Amino acid sequence: MAIHYNEMLMMLWNLPETVAVFAEFDRWDENETNIIKKAKEENLKVILIQKETSNFKNIIPNNGIEQKATELDCEVVLWHSFNQEFNYERIKQDLNIKKAYILSNNIDLDKIKSAFMENKVISYDQNLNKQIIKSEILLKEGKIKEYKQLNGFNFGFKGFVEHGNHIGRTIDYPTANIVINDELKLKEAVYLTTTKLPNDEKLYPSISAYWTNKNGVNVFESHILDFDQDIYGWGIEVEIIDFIRESVKVNNLEELKELLNKDKECAIKHFKGE
Repeated sequence: MAIHYNEMLMMLWNLPETVAVFAEFDRWDENETNIIKKAKEENLKVILIQKETSNFKNIIPNNGIEQKATELDCEVVLWHSFNQEFNYERIKQDLNIKKAYILSNNIDLDKIKSAFMENKVISYDQNLNKQIIKSEILLKEGKIKEYKQLNGFNFGFKGFVEHGNHIGRTIDYPTANIVINDELKLKEAVYLTTTKLPNDEKLYPSISAYWTNKNGVNVFESHILDFDQDIYGWGIEVEIIDFIRESVKVNNLEELKELLNKDKECAIKHFKGE
């Protein structure tokens, strides 16, 4: 389970004493696992602090962070900040943090040490990050099944739906567009995906294309199957299930529609379990 926290919340005052681990859990490797195990020696509740900024650069998605935390009997705190100024004194007070464990490569190391007089800095070992390096390579090569086999969960990310060129609508393939700004660690290609909407637990089957459009904009477009709601401006969560095909250049809309029909047929067969 993940707690969503920001400095405006006033609902967490009565938490028991906790030990906080500050690390880049979006790049979780053996270093993060080892520091958590050391923190658990304090015999207090251990919480993992993950700053919520743009998640396009993540190698480990939030659902993966939560899964790995559960396996180690920890809770994840997703720390939201409206102005990207993260107040360590405030989070210490609100979450009743007794002691901080910090990896030495943390960009805010000095700020954390200043806020938490009781702290333990653990050296980051570059020799222990081989799995995260391999995970990034697999994503950049579009090897989605291999990524899941290595990590035990699918890759995914969240973003806000923006208006695009509306070309998909003209061929009955409207898409939910997320502008990526070349930050996503993923091969440009077409994928089998699911899409989750806010306040809706359903996973909607979808086909998605990650590409750079004719305007030079790096975008992730998802066509949600059998769906016709207007979701512009909504925050959605995409989970990538499998690689469908390479991106190919088309000469006209008819060629594009023919390709999308084949992609859709592939998706329907998958979600029917065929």
